[in-house]
Amino acid sequence: MKRVEEKLDALVRVVKESSEYREYQRVRELLHREPEKERAVHEFRRRNFELHKRRDVDLYSEMDRLEKEFAPLRAEPYVNEYLSAELAVCRMVQRINYRLMEEIEFDLGFE
Repeated sequence: MKRVEEKLDALVRVVKESSEYREYQRVRELLHREPEKERAVHEFRRRNFELHKRRDVDLYSEMDRLEKEFAPLRAEPYVNEYLSAELAVCRMVQRINYRLMEEIEFDLGFE
């Protein structure tokens, strides 16, 4: 397990050194300097997440409504940069997770 922990530490370092993560941290800091805007972005993210969890709604029309409601916020400096940078980091982490699950034989019992 010690070797796995060492490699995991190395992976974390590499992720933190990636251009995607550095860009995310840069725009995150810019957004953090404007607390009202930051709160609004978190509200958008929260509502977007909750909407994607629901099964009792027309996702496309609700997403359209949410996008229109938050369009002025998305036009603000740093907001789209932040959301794009966050998405890039999330996708990187997803690729890492998917790769692990593809490469490790792990019986999930979902056959």
